[in-house]
Amino acid sequence: MKTLYFFLFGLLAINSVSAQKSDCKVLLDSIQGTYTGDCKNGKASGTGKSEGVHTYDGEFKNGLPEGMGKYTWANGDYFYGTWKRGKKEGKGQMHQFENGVESMIDGYWKNDIFRGEYKDAYVIQNQTTDINRVEISKVSNTDRTVSVSVSGLKSDQGFNSRVVMTGYAITRGTYVSKSNNVMTNSEITIFRGVVFPFRAMFNFGQSILEIEIFEEGGWDVIVPVNK
Repeated sequence: MKTLYFFLFGLLAINSVSAQKSDCKVLLDSIQGTYTGDCKNGKASGTGKSEGVHTYDGEFKNGLPEGMGKYTWANGDYFYGTWKRGKKEGKGQMHQFENGVESMIDGYWKNDIFRGEYKDAYVIQNQTTDINRVEISKVSNTDRTVSVSVSGLKSDQGFNSRVVMTGYAITRGTYVSKSNNVMTNSEITIFRGVVFPFRAMFNFGQSILEIEIFEEGGWDVIVPVNK
């Protein structure tokens, strides 16, 4: 009798757990189906696995993939990386299979869209305090150039002081050719045939700017120097 009691009690406990799991909602349609894992306030939260048309195994928050996880499509392709509100966000790897051959994309995603191999397209590594706000913008996806425009800011007398590039050092990447055009109060130096990532330190007299550009393309760098 006692054995039967414990058997029935265990069966009820299992059914209770199963009921709790089935009541735990997953809000991403493509993986809705069978969920096993942590639950909070009726939604998948914590670590779990949800299997529907596709499968997700990893971290959840408020019913959606969030954190580290692996999303596997029905055809066997999979993405392993970070998620936010059910979308790929941050570092990850996309693995795809075609005719038995695997290919892999490694990089950063933003709002479910592949951003590139690097988290940021560029970064300012160093600049002296007499250089005001540097503007760096990508103007072409096909060119391989870095154009550096430098000018002095207006003085109290109402005119711009003349500033030119007095030196530079390339510490990452290469370039094929360089040209410059000196105007009244500014100078433009263009590096062509650049191999990215491209890191360089530019000298404008005592003023220094060091930048690193990761994405291939045509780039404009505007440097206002307070002289």
